[in-house]
Amino acid sequence: MATIGIDATALSTKASGGIGTSQYQTMRALAALDCPHRFLLYAATPPVTPFTGAPLDLPWPVRLGSGALARSNTLWGQTVLGRRLVEDQVEVFWGPRHLLPRRAPGVAMVATIHDFWHRYFPAQQPPLNRWADRVLIDRVLRQADVLIAPSEATARDAMRFSPQTAGKIRVIPWGVDERVFRPRQREETEALLTRLGAVAPYVVSLDVFNPRKDFTTVLNATARLNEPPGDALTVVGLGRPRGGSALVGVETQVRRLALQERVVLPGDLTCEELACLYSGATALCYPSLYEGFGMPILEAMACGCPVITADNSSLPSVAGDAALLMEARDVDRLTRYMTLLSENRDERARLAAAGLARARLFTWKATAEGMLTAFEEALALQRRSA
Repeated sequence: MATIGIDATALSTKASGGIGTSQYQTMRALAALDCPHRFLLYAATPPVTPFTGAPLDLPWPVRLGSGALARSNTLWGQTVLGRRLVEDQVEVFWGPRHLLPRRAPGVAMVATIHDFWHRYFPAQQPPLNRWADRVLIDRVLRQADVLIAPSEATARDAMRFSPQTAGKIRVIPWGVDERVFRPRQREETEALLTRLGAVAPYVVSLDVFNPRKDFTTVLNATARLNEPPGDALTVVGLGRPRGGSALVGVETQVRRLALQERVVLPGDLTCEELACLYSGATALCYPSLYEGFGMPILEAMACGCPVITADNSSLPSVAGDAALLMEARDVDRLTRYMTLLSENRDERARLAAAGLARARLFTWKATAEGMLTAFEEALALQRRSA
């Protein structure tokens, strides 16, 4: 038996995004395995369940930070955490959000690198964040004994930006929570649409205030689709604006394209609401410019929602042959695909069935089993070097 520490600072807020969600689901699946190891969670502030804010429903102790340094997750992790790991006799530590403590002698390090968007889109970060990510992530690539990537595309990026990672990177895909993301009854979807002020037929887009998700292309395609003699199609765009300028920018595009009556921006939804929305949608339109994995693709597929996505980064490997692929920013292709799915019931049914089968290939149990293998690999390295 070994003591395995886990950085839980990504779960300091319910709005923890893909990193927090993937960590939480992996930990839930790890807790359900017949595993001989002892797990300890470390966080500067009490961790919570993503999207709900409820206390973590995990059977593991949490070591919380204290004092002035605990006001910053990153600062606490870079100063105090390493000493705590040594004091608790942790043998393996997992950093799920591409960060590791600066010093923890005798502790084997496993780190997850989710993506390299900070390299591809540096202008989307404030200068200080850009510098910090570059320095800290580059150090993690060197420091980790075992590196985890959720996709082959991210693994290739890691080796491109840090060639010495080639021998220590392992690809462990994420899963989909089949308890939540499953086809819902029409009545549930209709009730949600009424609350949101949306009407069918509709498509769903996610994180629409993030330039990397390219909501502009979705809006431009929708405007073409809604031109006479085309059928009207509503877009439900989800996400939180990152500052007032993001909201103004999207609203300006909507007005410019005269789509005020066809675009609904309700903010964030719960996972249950999102599953209901997927279940009745004509499609998920996800023409992202870059993704380290692309979890929304699987979640939509698991609800029987046809998917249109881009052919870059990790997206084709996740989508397989169960989605319509397009080149990023190709408004003409997206318009054709949206028209096809609006008008062709057989094609919608084909993609829905293919997506359901595809989503079943990705489970959090498999993710947890892969992580356990990585922990034990790192443990073996640690014990050999002791």
